[in-house]
Amino acid sequence: MLHPLIVLILLLLFVVPALLLLARRHRQQQLREELSPITRQHIDLFQGGQLNEAAVESAKARFRELLERGEVAAVENSLRAGVQYVVQVRALTELGTEDAGRILERQLQRRLTEDQIEQAWYWIDLANGLRMLNRPQSLPHLLRTADQASDLPLGHFLAAETICFLGFSGYLRQPHTALGRSALRVLLRAIEGLRFGVPANLVSEARLGELVETLWDSRGGEIDPLVTRVFNEAMRFLRRSPHLGASLGGELSDQETFDWQVSRLSALEPSLSDYLYEAPELLVDRLRYANIDQQKEILETLIDLRASGGDAALKLAMTPNHPLAELALQAVTWSTNPRAGLMIRDRILQSVAMLPRAQKRPRSTPPRRPSIPAEVPYAALLRALRGHPSPQTEAILLLAARDWDPTYRAAAISSLGWWEPIAPGDVLPRLQEARRDSNTEVRQAARAALARLGERQALLWFRQTLTSEDPQKVFEAIQTIAAEGLTLLWPDLDRLADSENSDIAHHAREALERMGEELETGRK
Repeated sequence: MLHPLIVLILLLLFVVPALLLLARRHRQQQLREELSPITRQHIDLFQGGQLNEAAVESAKARFRELLERGEVAAVENSLRAGVQYVVQVRALTELGTEDAGRILERQLQRRLTEDQIEQAWYWIDLANGLRMLNRPQSLPHLLRTADQASDLPLGHFLAAETICFLGFSGYLRQPHTALGRSALRVLLRAIEGLRFGVPANLVSEARLGELVETLWDSRGGEIDPLVTRVFNEAMRFLRRSPHLGASLGGELSDQETFDWQVSRLSALEPSLSDYLYEAPELLVDRLRYANIDQQKEILETLIDLRASGGDAALKLAMTPNHPLAELALQAVTWSTNPRAGLMIRDRILQSVAMLPRAQKRPRSTPPRRPSIPAEVPYAALLRALRGHPSPQTEAILLLAARDWDPTYRAAAISSLGWWEPIAPGDVLPRLQEARRDSNTEVRQAARAALARLGERQALLWFRQTLTSEDPQKVFEAIQTIAAEGLTLLWPDLDRLADSENSDIAHHAREALERMGEELETGRK
Protein backbone atom coordinates (compact mmCIF):
# COMPACT_ATOMS: atom_id res chain seq x y z
CA MET A 1 0.00 0.00 0.00
CA LEU A 2 2.84 2.39 0.80
CA HIS A 3 4.75 1.92 -2.45
CA PRO A 4 3.10 4.65 -4.61
CA LEU A 5 3.57 7.20 -1.84
CA ILE A 6 7.23 6.32 -1.45
CA VAL A 7 7.69 6.65 -5.20
CA LEU A 8 6.24 10.14 -5.11
CA ILE A 9 8.62 11.19 -2.39
CA LEU A 10 11.47 10.88 -4.89
CA LEU A 11 10.40 14.36 -5.91
CA LEU A 12 12.39 15.84 -3.12
CA LEU A 13 15.61 14.72 -4.74
CA PHE A 14 14.86 17.14 -7.58
CA VAL A 15 12.33 19.80 -6.58
CA VAL A 16 14.15 20.57 -3.33
CA PRO A 17 17.72 20.51 -4.64
CA ALA A 18 19.12 20.94 -1.13
CA LEU A 19 18.20 17.32 -0.49
CA LEU A 20 21.17 16.35 -2.61
CA LEU A 21 23.22 17.32 0.43
CA LEU A 22 21.84 14.29 2.22
CA ALA A 23 24.75 12.44 0.66
CA ARG A 24 27.06 14.48 2.85
CA ARG A 25 26.73 13.12 6.36
CA HIS A 26 27.98 16.13 8.30
CA ARG A 27 25.37 18.46 6.69
CA GLN A 28 22.38 16.13 6.93
CA GLN A 29 21.24 17.36 10.33
CA GLN A 30 21.44 20.99 9.26
CA LEU A 31 19.23 20.27 6.23
CA ARG A 32 16.65 18.41 8.28
CA GLU A 33 16.36 21.35 10.66
CA GLU A 34 15.47 23.62 7.71
CA LEU A 35 12.57 21.40 6.54
CA SER A 36 9.11 21.25 8.04
CA PRO A 37 8.05 18.22 10.12
CA ILE A 38 5.70 17.14 7.31
CA THR A 39 8.47 17.15 4.73
CA ARG A 40 10.87 15.39 7.11
CA GLN A 41 8.19 12.77 7.72
CA HIS A 42 7.92 12.05 4.00
CA ILE A 43 11.69 11.98 3.59
CA ASP A 44 11.82 9.37 6.34
CA LEU A 45 9.22 7.31 4.50
CA PHE A 46 11.26 7.56 1.33
CA GLN A 47 14.38 6.42 3.18
CA GLY A 48 12.62 3.23 4.20
CA GLY A 49 10.70 4.36 7.24
CA GLN A 50 7.26 3.01 8.01
CA LEU A 51 4.14 4.59 9.38
CA ASN A 52 3.43 3.62 12.96
CA GLU A 53 1.16 0.64 12.42
CA ALA A 54 -0.20 0.88 15.95
CA ALA A 55 -1.21 4.48 15.25
CA VAL A 56 -2.86 3.43 11.98
CA GLU A 57 -4.80 0.63 13.69
CA SER A 58 -5.85 2.93 16.52
CA ALA A 59 -7.12 5.55 14.08
CA LYS A 60 -8.85 2.88 12.03
CA ALA A 61 -10.66 1.48 15.08
CA ARG A 62 -11.75 4.97 16.16
CA PHE A 63 -12.99 5.87 12.70
CA ARG A 64 -14.78 2.54 12.28
CA GLU A 65 -16.68 3.08 15.51
CA LEU A 66 -17.66 6.63 14.58
CA LEU A 67 -18.75 5.65 11.07
CA GLU A 68 -20.80 2.73 12.33
CA ARG A 69 -22.68 5.23 14.53
CA GLY A 70 -23.16 7.52 11.52
CA GLU A 71 -20.92 10.25 12.93
CA VAL A 72 -19.28 11.15 9.64
CA ALA A 73 -18.86 14.80 10.64
CA ALA A 74 -16.89 13.77 13.73
CA VAL A 75 -14.44 11.85 11.57
CA GLU A 76 -14.00 14.79 9.21
CA ASN A 77 -13.52 17.21 12.08
CA SER A 78 -10.77 15.04 13.52
CA LEU A 79 -8.65 15.33 10.36
CA ARG A 80 -6.09 17.99 11.11
CA ALA A 81 -2.93 19.24 9.45
CA GLY A 82 0.21 17.70 10.88
CA VAL A 83 2.21 14.51 10.96
CA GLN A 84 -0.88 12.48 11.88
CA TYR A 85 -2.65 13.40 8.65
CA VAL A 86 -1.04 10.69 6.53
CA VAL A 87 -1.78 8.18 9.31
CA GLN A 88 -5.45 9.18 9.28
CA VAL A 89 -5.62 9.03 5.47
CA ARG A 90 -4.07 5.56 5.57
CA ALA A 91 -6.61 4.45 8.21
CA LEU A 92 -9.56 5.63 6.11
CA THR A 93 -8.04 4.01 3.01
CA GLU A 94 -7.71 0.68 4.78
CA LEU A 95 -11.27 0.92 6.06
CA GLY A 96 -12.34 1.15 2.44
CA THR A 97 -16.00 2.00 3.08
CA GLU A 98 -18.10 4.30 0.96
CA ASP A 99 -18.18 6.86 3.77
CA ALA A 100 -14.40 6.70 4.08
CA GLY A 101 -14.03 7.31 0.35
CA ARG A 102 -16.38 10.29 0.40
CA ILE A 103 -14.51 11.80 3.36
CA LEU A 104 -11.18 11.54 1.52
CA GLU A 105 -12.76 13.02 -1.58
CA ARG A 106 -14.13 16.02 0.33
CA GLN A 107 -10.70 16.61 1.84
CA LEU A 108 -9.48 17.63 -1.61
CA GLN A 109 -11.51 20.82 -1.21
CA ARG A 110 -9.89 21.74 2.10
CA ARG A 111 -6.93 24.06 2.43
CA LEU A 112 -5.19 22.70 5.50
CA THR A 113 -2.22 25.05 5.55
CA GLU A 114 -0.75 28.11 3.85
CA ASP A 115 2.52 26.23 3.36
CA GLN A 116 2.40 25.20 -0.30
CA ILE A 117 4.75 22.24 0.05
CA GLU A 118 2.89 20.82 3.04
CA GLN A 119 -0.45 21.28 1.31
CA ALA A 120 0.93 19.45 -1.71
CA TRP A 121 1.90 16.51 0.51
CA TYR A 122 -1.64 16.35 1.90
CA TRP A 123 -3.09 16.32 -1.61
CA ILE A 124 -0.67 13.59 -2.68
CA ASP A 125 -1.63 11.51 0.38
CA LEU A 126 -5.31 11.92 -0.54
CA ALA A 127 -4.76 11.13 -4.21
CA ASN A 128 -2.88 7.99 -3.29
CA GLY A 129 -5.59 6.92 -0.86
CA LEU A 130 -8.39 7.49 -3.36
CA ARG A 131 -6.51 5.59 -6.03
CA MET A 132 -5.97 2.68 -3.67
CA LEU A 133 -9.72 2.72 -3.00
CA ASN A 134 -10.32 2.53 -6.75
CA ARG A 135 -12.85 5.36 -6.67
CA PRO A 136 -13.29 6.56 -10.28
CA GLN A 137 -16.12 8.85 -9.10
CA SER A 138 -13.47 10.83 -7.23
CA LEU A 139 -11.42 11.46 -10.36
CA PRO A 140 -13.24 14.65 -11.47
CA HIS A 141 -12.51 16.22 -8.07
CA LEU A 142 -8.91 15.08 -8.21
CA LEU A 143 -8.54 16.39 -11.77
CA ARG A 144 -9.66 19.85 -10.70
CA THR A 145 -7.32 19.83 -7.70
CA ALA A 146 -4.31 18.60 -9.69
CA ASP A 147 -5.02 21.15 -12.44
CA GLN A 148 -5.25 24.07 -10.01
CA ALA A 149 -2.12 22.90 -8.17
CA SER A 150 -0.08 22.15 -11.28
CA ASP A 151 2.22 25.15 -10.91
CA LEU A 152 2.72 24.69 -7.16
CA PRO A 153 5.57 22.76 -5.53
CA LEU A 154 5.19 18.99 -6.08
CA GLY A 155 2.65 19.70 -8.82
CA HIS A 156 4.38 17.26 -11.18
CA PHE A 157 3.94 14.49 -8.65
CA LEU A 158 0.32 15.17 -7.86
CA ALA A 159 -0.27 15.09 -11.63
CA ALA A 160 1.63 11.81 -11.88
CA GLU A 161 -0.56 10.22 -9.21
CA THR A 162 -3.67 11.50 -10.98
CA ILE A 163 -2.94 10.11 -14.44
CA CYS A 164 -2.46 6.65 -12.88
CA PHE A 165 -6.07 6.76 -11.70
CA LEU A 166 -8.42 4.22 -13.20
CA GLY A 167 -10.58 5.93 -15.80
CA PHE A 168 -8.25 8.85 -16.51
CA SER A 169 -7.99 7.97 -20.20
CA GLY A 170 -11.74 8.49 -20.60
CA TYR A 171 -11.31 12.23 -20.15
CA LEU A 172 -8.72 12.33 -22.93
CA ARG A 173 -11.43 11.12 -25.29
CA GLN A 174 -13.32 14.38 -24.71
CA PRO A 175 -10.51 16.96 -24.93
CA HIS A 176 -12.82 19.92 -25.58
CA THR A 177 -14.87 19.59 -22.37
CA ALA A 178 -13.89 21.39 -19.16
CA LEU A 179 -12.68 18.19 -17.48
CA GLY A 180 -11.02 17.12 -20.71
CA ARG A 181 -8.99 20.35 -20.70
CA SER A 182 -8.02 19.70 -17.09
CA ALA A 183 -6.97 16.17 -18.03
CA LEU A 184 -4.78 17.51 -20.83
CA ARG A 185 -3.05 19.97 -18.50
CA VAL A 186 -2.53 17.30 -15.86
CA LEU A 187 -1.16 14.83 -18.42
CA LEU A 188 1.20 17.49 -19.74
CA ARG A 189 2.43 18.26 -16.23
CA ALA A 190 2.99 14.58 -15.46
CA ILE A 191 5.00 13.91 -18.63
CA GLU A 192 7.02 17.07 -17.98
CA GLY A 193 7.74 15.63 -14.57
CA LEU A 194 9.77 12.84 -16.15
CA ARG A 195 12.32 15.57 -16.95
CA PHE A 196 12.21 16.89 -13.39
CA GLY A 197 12.45 13.85 -11.16
CA VAL A 198 9.22 11.88 -11.52
CA PRO A 199 10.36 8.23 -11.47
CA ALA A 200 10.38 6.30 -14.73
CA ASN A 201 7.94 3.71 -13.42
CA LEU A 202 5.20 6.30 -14.01
CA VAL A 203 5.42 5.24 -17.67
CA SER A 204 4.25 1.74 -16.76
CA GLU A 205 1.83 2.59 -13.96
CA ALA A 206 -0.01 5.19 -16.04
CA ARG A 207 0.36 3.21 -19.31
CA LEU A 208 1.73 6.40 -20.82
CA GLY A 209 2.04 5.11 -24.37
CA GLU A 210 -1.59 4.04 -24.36
CA LEU A 211 -2.70 7.41 -22.95
CA VAL A 212 -0.97 9.27 -25.79
CA GLU A 213 -2.47 6.81 -28.29
CA THR A 214 -5.93 7.56 -26.87
CA LEU A 215 -5.32 11.28 -27.22
CA TRP A 216 -4.07 10.85 -30.79
CA ASP A 217 -7.23 8.98 -31.73
CA SER A 218 -9.39 11.71 -30.11
CA ARG A 219 -7.47 14.78 -31.30
CA GLY A 220 -10.09 16.05 -33.77
CA GLY A 221 -9.46 17.80 -37.06
CA GLU A 222 -8.15 21.16 -35.80
CA ILE A 223 -4.71 21.73 -34.31
CA ASP A 224 -5.21 22.12 -30.56
CA PRO A 225 -2.55 24.00 -28.56
CA LEU A 226 -2.84 21.86 -25.42
CA VAL A 227 -2.83 18.63 -27.41
CA THR A 228 0.20 19.96 -29.29
CA ARG A 229 2.07 20.55 -26.04
CA VAL A 230 1.31 17.01 -24.86
CA PHE A 231 2.58 15.54 -28.14
CA ASN A 232 5.70 17.72 -27.97
CA GLU A 233 6.38 16.56 -24.42
CA ALA A 234 5.84 12.95 -25.48
CA MET A 235 8.52 13.41 -28.15
CA ARG A 236 10.87 14.86 -25.54
CA PHE A 237 10.23 11.81 -23.40
CA LEU A 238 11.04 9.50 -26.31
CA ARG A 239 14.45 11.15 -26.70
CA ARG A 240 15.13 10.61 -23.03
CA SER A 241 13.62 7.13 -22.72
CA PRO A 242 16.92 5.16 -22.93
CA HIS A 243 18.29 6.97 -19.89
CA LEU A 244 15.01 6.82 -18.01
CA GLY A 245 14.65 3.12 -18.72
CA ALA A 246 18.11 2.47 -17.32
CA SER A 247 17.02 4.03 -14.02
CA LEU A 248 14.44 1.30 -13.40
CA GLY A 249 16.97 -1.12 -12.00
CA GLY A 250 17.34 -4.78 -12.73
CA GLU A 251 13.75 -6.02 -12.60
CA LEU A 252 13.09 -7.61 -16.00
CA SER A 253 9.30 -7.28 -15.76
CA ASP A 254 9.55 -3.54 -15.02
CA GLN A 255 11.85 -3.03 -17.97
CA GLU A 256 9.61 -5.00 -20.31
CA THR A 257 6.52 -3.02 -19.31
CA PHE A 258 8.40 0.24 -19.72
CA ASP A 259 9.72 -0.80 -23.14
CA TRP A 260 6.23 -1.80 -24.28
CA GLN A 261 4.84 1.63 -23.49
CA VAL A 262 7.81 3.29 -25.21
CA SER A 263 7.19 1.13 -28.27
CA ARG A 264 3.60 2.36 -28.45
CA LEU A 265 4.89 5.93 -28.52
CA SER A 266 7.62 5.09 -31.02
CA ALA A 267 5.00 3.78 -33.42
CA LEU A 268 3.28 7.18 -33.24
CA GLU A 269 6.50 9.18 -33.66
CA PRO A 270 6.21 9.90 -37.43
CA SER A 271 2.61 11.07 -37.04
CA LEU A 272 3.45 13.21 -34.02
CA SER A 273 6.38 14.77 -35.90
CA ASP A 274 4.12 15.74 -38.81
CA TYR A 275 1.55 17.20 -36.42
CA LEU A 276 4.20 19.26 -34.61
CA TYR A 277 5.68 20.47 -37.90
CA GLU A 278 2.34 21.87 -39.07
CA ALA A 279 1.20 23.26 -35.72
CA PRO A 280 3.15 26.58 -35.36
CA GLU A 281 1.93 28.25 -38.54
CA LEU A 282 -1.67 27.26 -37.93
CA LEU A 283 -1.56 28.38 -34.29
CA VAL A 284 -0.04 31.76 -35.20
CA ASP A 285 -2.88 32.33 -37.67
CA ARG A 286 -5.43 31.50 -34.98
CA LEU A 287 -3.77 33.83 -32.47
CA ARG A 288 -5.21 36.82 -34.32
CA TYR A 289 -8.85 36.10 -33.50
CA ALA A 290 -8.65 33.84 -30.42
CA ASN A 291 -10.07 34.90 -27.05
CA ILE A 292 -7.66 35.59 -24.22
CA ASP A 293 -7.75 32.07 -22.75
CA GLN A 294 -7.05 30.59 -26.17
CA GLN A 295 -4.31 33.16 -26.76
CA LYS A 296 -2.61 32.08 -23.55
CA GLU A 297 -2.69 28.42 -24.60
CA ILE A 298 -1.36 29.28 -28.06
CA LEU A 299 1.49 31.45 -26.75
CA GLU A 300 2.54 28.80 -24.24
CA THR A 301 2.55 26.24 -27.04
CA LEU A 302 4.63 28.44 -29.37
CA ILE A 303 7.15 28.96 -26.57
CA ASP A 304 7.27 25.20 -25.93
CA LEU A 305 7.91 24.61 -29.62
CA ARG A 306 10.52 27.40 -29.70
CA ALA A 307 8.56 28.91 -32.55
CA SER A 308 8.14 32.57 -33.36
CA GLY A 309 4.80 34.12 -32.56
CA GLY A 310 4.90 36.26 -35.70
CA ASP A 311 3.15 39.62 -36.08
CA ALA A 312 0.19 38.51 -33.97
CA ALA A 313 2.35 37.85 -30.90
CA LEU A 314 4.28 41.06 -31.50
CA LYS A 315 1.03 43.02 -31.50
CA LEU A 316 0.00 41.46 -28.18
CA ALA A 317 3.44 42.17 -26.71
CA MET A 318 3.22 45.84 -27.63
CA THR A 319 -0.38 46.36 -26.48
CA PRO A 320 -0.35 48.53 -23.33
CA ASN A 321 -1.60 46.76 -20.19
CA HIS A 322 -2.25 43.52 -22.04
CA PRO A 323 -2.32 40.68 -19.47
CA LEU A 324 -0.37 38.38 -21.81
CA ALA A 325 2.31 40.90 -22.79
CA GLU A 326 5.18 39.12 -21.02
CA LEU A 327 4.16 35.76 -22.46
CA ALA A 328 3.94 37.30 -25.92
CA LEU A 329 7.40 38.81 -25.51
CA GLN A 330 8.80 35.33 -24.91
CA ALA A 331 7.18 34.21 -28.15
CA VAL A 332 8.85 37.00 -30.15
CA THR A 333 12.28 36.77 -28.52
CA TRP A 334 13.73 34.77 -31.42
CA SER A 335 11.47 36.20 -34.13
CA THR A 336 13.15 36.89 -37.46
CA ASN A 337 10.81 39.81 -38.09
CA PRO A 338 13.09 42.89 -38.35
CA ARG A 339 10.33 45.03 -36.86
CA ALA A 340 10.38 43.11 -33.59
CA GLY A 341 13.65 44.50 -32.28
CA LEU A 342 12.74 48.02 -33.34
CA MET A 343 9.35 47.91 -31.63
CA ILE A 344 10.77 46.48 -28.41
CA ARG A 345 13.45 49.16 -28.29
CA ASP A 346 10.93 51.92 -28.97
CA ARG A 347 8.66 50.65 -26.22
CA ILE A 348 11.54 50.78 -23.74
CA LEU A 349 12.67 54.25 -24.76
CA GLN A 350 9.13 55.62 -24.59
CA SER A 351 8.29 54.04 -21.23
CA VAL A 352 11.47 54.14 -19.13
CA ALA A 353 13.71 57.08 -18.14
CA MET A 354 16.83 54.98 -18.62
CA LEU A 355 19.53 57.63 -18.26
CA PRO A 356 18.36 59.10 -14.92
CA ARG A 357 18.01 55.56 -13.55
CA ALA A 358 21.55 54.69 -14.66
CA GLN A 359 22.95 57.79 -12.95
CA LYS A 360 21.69 56.78 -9.50
CA ARG A 361 23.77 54.77 -7.08
CA PRO A 362 23.22 51.04 -7.73
CA ARG A 363 21.51 49.07 -5.01
CA SER A 364 22.41 45.53 -4.01
CA THR A 365 18.80 44.50 -3.33
CA PRO A 366 15.58 45.34 -5.18
CA PRO A 367 13.16 47.82 -3.57
CA ARG A 368 10.14 46.48 -1.76
CA ARG A 369 7.85 47.92 -4.40
CA PRO A 370 8.67 47.62 -8.12
CA SER A 371 10.51 50.68 -9.34
CA ILE A 372 8.81 50.48 -12.76
CA PRO A 373 4.98 50.58 -13.12
CA ALA A 374 3.41 47.17 -13.52
CA GLU A 375 1.97 48.09 -16.92
CA VAL A 376 5.51 48.33 -18.33
CA PRO A 377 7.09 44.83 -18.54
CA TYR A 378 10.58 46.32 -18.51
CA ALA A 379 12.47 43.19 -17.45
CA ALA A 380 10.65 41.08 -20.04
CA LEU A 381 11.37 43.68 -22.74
CA LEU A 382 15.07 43.61 -21.87
CA ARG A 383 15.16 39.80 -21.94
CA ALA A 384 13.37 39.75 -25.31
CA LEU A 385 16.12 41.88 -26.85
CA ARG A 386 18.59 38.98 -26.66
CA GLY A 387 17.18 37.68 -29.92
CA HIS A 388 17.47 40.96 -31.80
CA PRO A 389 21.13 41.97 -32.16
CA SER A 390 21.98 45.42 -33.46
CA PRO A 391 24.10 48.39 -32.39
CA GLN A 392 20.95 50.05 -31.01
CA THR A 393 19.97 46.95 -29.02
CA GLU A 394 23.45 46.67 -27.57
CA ALA A 395 23.45 50.34 -26.55
CA ILE A 396 20.11 49.98 -24.75
CA LEU A 397 21.26 46.86 -22.91
CA LEU A 398 24.51 48.53 -21.83
CA LEU A 399 22.60 51.50 -20.43
CA ALA A 400 20.08 49.26 -18.67
CA ALA A 401 22.98 47.26 -17.26
CA ARG A 402 23.79 50.33 -15.12
CA ASP A 403 20.25 50.65 -13.71
CA TRP A 404 20.15 51.33 -9.97
CA ASP A 405 17.63 48.49 -9.51
CA PRO A 406 19.36 45.07 -9.66
CA THR A 407 16.20 43.52 -11.12
CA TYR A 408 16.79 45.35 -14.38
CA ARG A 409 20.59 45.22 -14.25
CA ALA A 410 20.33 41.43 -14.17
CA ALA A 411 17.75 41.34 -17.00
CA ALA A 412 19.94 43.51 -19.23
CA ILE A 413 23.16 41.63 -18.46
CA SER A 414 21.41 38.31 -19.15
CA SER A 415 20.63 39.49 -22.70
CA LEU A 416 24.28 40.17 -23.52
CA GLY A 417 26.65 37.57 -24.91
CA TRP A 418 24.12 35.90 -27.21
CA TRP A 419 25.97 37.39 -30.20
CA GLU A 420 29.51 38.59 -30.75
CA PRO A 421 29.70 42.10 -29.28
CA ILE A 422 29.29 44.85 -31.86
CA ALA A 423 31.21 47.20 -29.59
CA PRO A 424 33.47 44.83 -27.60
CA GLY A 425 35.32 47.76 -26.06
CA ASP A 426 32.08 48.72 -24.28
CA VAL A 427 30.50 45.30 -23.69
CA LEU A 428 33.39 43.32 -22.22
CA PRO A 429 34.42 45.93 -19.59
CA ARG A 430 30.77 46.25 -18.51
CA LEU A 431 30.47 42.51 -18.11
CA GLN A 432 33.74 42.40 -16.17
CA GLU A 433 32.42 45.13 -13.89
CA ALA A 434 29.08 43.34 -13.45
CA ARG A 435 30.94 40.19 -12.38
CA ARG A 436 31.87 42.13 -9.22
CA ASP A 437 28.35 43.53 -8.69
CA SER A 438 26.94 43.59 -5.15
CA ASN A 439 23.90 41.61 -6.31
CA THR A 440 24.24 37.82 -6.70
CA GLU A 441 21.91 37.53 -9.71
CA VAL A 442 23.74 40.26 -11.58
CA ARG A 443 27.09 38.55 -10.92
CA GLN A 444 25.75 35.22 -12.13
CA ALA A 445 24.24 36.78 -15.28
CA ALA A 446 27.57 38.46 -16.08
CA ARG A 447 29.47 35.23 -15.54
CA ALA A 448 27.11 33.38 -17.90
CA ALA A 449 27.35 36.12 -20.56
CA LEU A 450 31.15 36.03 -20.45
CA ALA A 451 31.10 32.22 -20.69
CA ARG A 452 28.86 32.41 -23.77
CA LEU A 453 31.51 34.65 -25.32
CA GLY A 454 34.22 32.13 -24.46
CA GLU A 455 35.98 34.17 -21.75
CA ARG A 456 38.45 31.80 -20.08
CA GLN A 457 37.98 32.96 -16.52
CA ALA A 458 34.21 32.53 -16.68
CA LEU A 459 34.49 29.09 -18.29
CA LEU A 460 37.05 28.08 -15.66
CA TRP A 461 34.68 29.17 -12.90
CA PHE A 462 31.95 26.89 -14.23
CA ARG A 463 34.36 24.00 -14.78
CA GLN A 464 35.64 24.26 -11.23
CA THR A 465 32.10 24.36 -9.88
CA LEU A 466 31.20 21.26 -11.91
CA THR A 467 34.02 19.38 -10.17
CA SER A 468 33.06 20.57 -6.69
CA GLU A 469 32.66 18.00 -3.93
CA ASP A 470 29.39 19.68 -3.01
CA PRO A 471 26.59 18.09 -5.11
CA GLN A 472 24.39 21.14 -4.57
CA LYS A 473 26.91 23.46 -6.23
CA VAL A 474 27.30 21.01 -9.10
CA PHE A 475 23.52 20.84 -9.51
CA GLU A 476 23.20 24.63 -9.62
CA ALA A 477 26.02 24.94 -12.17
CA ILE A 478 24.39 22.33 -14.42
CA GLN A 479 21.08 24.18 -14.31
CA THR A 480 22.75 27.49 -15.15
CA ILE A 481 24.70 26.01 -18.05
CA ALA A 482 21.51 24.61 -19.58
CA ALA A 483 19.41 27.73 -18.98
CA GLU A 484 22.08 30.11 -20.27
CA GLY A 485 23.01 28.09 -23.35
CA LEU A 486 26.68 27.63 -22.43
CA THR A 487 27.41 25.17 -25.23
CA LEU A 488 31.18 25.57 -24.82
CA LEU A 489 30.78 23.50 -21.64
CA TRP A 490 29.10 20.61 -23.48
CA PRO A 491 32.13 18.26 -23.05
CA ASP A 492 32.15 18.93 -19.31
CA LEU A 493 28.47 18.02 -19.02
CA ASP A 494 29.06 14.95 -21.15
CA ARG A 495 31.58 13.68 -18.61
CA LEU A 496 29.16 14.31 -15.76
CA ALA A 497 26.48 12.29 -17.56
CA ASP A 498 28.47 9.21 -16.53
CA SER A 499 28.90 10.34 -12.92
CA GLU A 500 28.64 7.74 -10.16
CA ASN A 501 26.22 10.12 -8.44
CA SER A 502 22.95 9.19 -10.14
CA ASP A 503 21.33 12.54 -9.34
CA ILE A 504 24.16 14.54 -10.92
CA ALA A 505 24.22 12.17 -13.91
CA HIS A 506 20.47 12.65 -14.39
CA HIS A 507 20.70 16.44 -14.36
CA ALA A 508 23.72 16.46 -16.67
CA ARG A 509 21.89 14.27 -19.21
CA GLU A 510 18.81 16.48 -18.99
CA ALA A 511 20.95 19.59 -19.55
CA LEU A 512 22.54 17.98 -22.62
CA GLU A 513 19.13 17.04 -24.00
CA ARG A 514 17.84 20.55 -23.42
CA MET A 515 20.79 22.19 -25.16
CA GLY A 516 20.55 19.67 -27.98
CA GLU A 517 16.91 20.58 -28.53
CA GLU A 518 17.84 24.27 -28.62
CA LEU A 519 20.49 23.62 -31.25
CA GLU A 520 18.19 21.40 -33.30
CA THR A 521 15.32 23.85 -33.49
CA GLY A 522 17.54 26.93 -33.83
CA ARG A 523 16.56 30.44 -32.90
CA LYS A 524 13.27 31.32 -34.54
